[in-house]
Amino acid sequence: MTKIMTNRELSWLQFNKRVLHQAVDSETPLLERLSFMSIYGSNMDEFFMVRIGSLSDQMVVYPNKIDEKTGDNAAQQIDKVINWLNSEEKDAAGVIKKLMNRLREVNVHVIDFNNLSKIDSVMTKKYFNNEIKPLLSAQIIDPHHPFPFLNNNESYLMTKIESKDKKIKYGIIPLGRLKSYYSFTINEATHVFFANELIAQYLSTMFKKYEILEIVTIRVTRNADVDVSGEVMDDYEDFADVMEKLLKKRKRLGIVRVQMNNEISDEFKQYLVKELEINEKSIIINHFPLDLSFGHELKKELGQNYPNYLYPPVSPVVPIDFTQKSGLSFLENKDLLLHFPYHSSQPFIQLIHEAANDPDVISIKISLYRLASPSRIAAALAYAAEKGKEVVAVMELRARFDEQSNIDFSKLLEDAGCTVLYGLSDYKVHSKVCLITSLKNGTVSYITYVGTGNFNESTQEQYTDLSYITSNRLVGEDANHLFDALAINETVDEVNALWIAPNHFRLSVADEIEHEIERHQKTGDGEITFKINSMNDILIMNKLIEASQAGVKVQLIIRGICCLIPQIEGYTDNVIIKSIVGRHLEHSRIFRFGPAHRAKIYIGSGDFLNRNTQRRVEAFIEITQSNIKEQINHILDVEIDDSSMGWIMQPDLNYEQLSNKGRLHSQDVFRRYFSKVEEIEVIEEVRQESWFRRLLNLFK
Repeated sequence: MTKIMTNRELSWLQFNKRVLHQAVDSETPLLERLSFMSIYGSNMDEFFMVRIGSLSDQMVVYPNKIDEKTGDNAAQQIDKVINWLNSEEKDAAGVIKKLMNRLREVNVHVIDFNNLSKIDSVMTKKYFNNEIKPLLSAQIIDPHHPFPFLNNNESYLMTKIESKDKKIKYGIIPLGRLKSYYSFTINEATHVFFANELIAQYLSTMFKKYEILEIVTIRVTRNADVDVSGEVMDDYEDFADVMEKLLKKRKRLGIVRVQMNNEISDEFKQYLVKELEINEKSIIINHFPLDLSFGHELKKELGQNYPNYLYPPVSPVVPIDFTQKSGLSFLENKDLLLHFPYHSSQPFIQLIHEAANDPDVISIKISLYRLASPSRIAAALAYAAEKGKEVVAVMELRARFDEQSNIDFSKLLEDAGCTVLYGLSDYKVHSKVCLITSLKNGTVSYITYVGTGNFNESTQEQYTDLSYITSNRLVGEDANHLFDALAINETVDEVNALWIAPNHFRLSVADEIEHEIERHQKTGDGEITFKINSMNDILIMNKLIEASQAGVKVQLIIRGICCLIPQIEGYTDNVIIKSIVGRHLEHSRIFRFGPAHRAKIYIGSGDFLNRNTQRRVEAFIEITQSNIKEQINHILDVEIDDSSMGWIMQPDLNYEQLSNKGRLHSQDVFRRYFSKVEEIEVIEEVRQESWFRRLLNLFK
């Protein structure tokens, strides 16, 4: 049987491998590579806490449930992850070692405790005695000192020791109180070392009456997949209170991964397996620092002295200043596109403030998933409530790892006079919608914002996202239906202008693909171009296979998970899949049906993951204003073109990086393009055969 779909987890691991590759990519400034290494590590932590945590639960509750794309049950999927990580560990360790060696370019030396110079020996011993040892609490594990609880994503140094009477015991030293790394400067050179390696050198001073037999640093990762639906909840119990209880519960969930920095004996390993109550397969050997978060801190420290080894600072453009002209009046006649991070979030915040002060505005309704801290958007909403506007905020308290932040913001907004709703019981509210409603001379009018990313000024400076703001009445009415439904714990059944998941998105996409197949059969110009973060929805993938078999050109820009395999003869011959990784996280979702000159274009908040198509409330809007359609066509055409950097998915599931020679990163192209987007004639170059080469010439 021809394999045309792949495992979701392995696809994600391939994505994280592309992230780690940025740590050795010659196009990435040296100190920025430290951040990509840290992102790789934090991505892996979250992957185990969430995805492997979920599969671990499934393995217990539904052990025989089969993944319809691969035919694997949960246990088999976890096994494939562990096997893949073990096979790739050497490459990952090589990348990190290479990066550490490259730091010599900025006069940074990572200390090797197996090859200490005299000065390093003296200085590290001084650090151990004066700064590190006073913070350590060494413990022998015995009947009077039971094995302690190990905190999630914290490191511990463990040792197998032997007493004078030849009894084997074990000792443990928590490292959570220590800094990620330590450094000192000699002759203008920075020397960096890791605490666990130093402690291992002097461990005999901590266990003086014992012989040290083995030493290992371990780091445990715990399941973070808290299931709200499993909680018994009183009809009148505050959902925020339930979430706070669950957050406390999360800290003590089961272990899904144990990292070790070196191999240990079978006896030592079996001891840990028993004490930690884990499957031996959960143990992963990493021959590099187990907590890679130190890269962010080291980059920050070194960047002060070596700014040329960082990305050059950039400032987002303010495309329109609503302090100089009325945003509400402007939007009566024109739609507005904001493209983050190239555009500033300031126009939207100004619009909320103007609405707060406008006597005709009666309400502001918004769906919030993740907010910045502090949040100017939350402050603007609070200001509007204080000015007497009805402000309704749908706050999703189940936004993973932002639960406590959202609980805190919900209380803040309530105190300011906003009405806060906690979304739906059965679906996460992931839509990015804001609705401003006005009443003037007895006539109701709307300004509607539909975006691909969160109302978060911090991530709007880091992620590529789009937002479309329009006064289209049908759009406003659909947005109003959305908020009305959320207020009574329902999903939207009928729409006229928007696609709203879970009831309309999936089938609408399938219908548009079908229309493009029919169009291609008549005219031969069928084309589908999607830009998303992830895809595993089998209905949509099957429709794309059908489109490819019909001869439709299918171009997919997918940053992360992609379970569809391209270039499989007879199935996906006409499918090209490209992944873009760069300075900014590619996060926008764009759906184009047809070639640029006749395309229907939608943007919105969801990907083609099952959770987005079937288990979340998402909102999508068609782009109708011609100049904005041209801008979005430009985005897709630049990104899919072979002249821009990226990775192409191969039929063997590996990704081949396009050579950097002669290519620009699309993010660099857009930074210049959107800083001059008012010069609309530039867009016409897209229509010319040599359009990308002309853009290249702008950079020469």
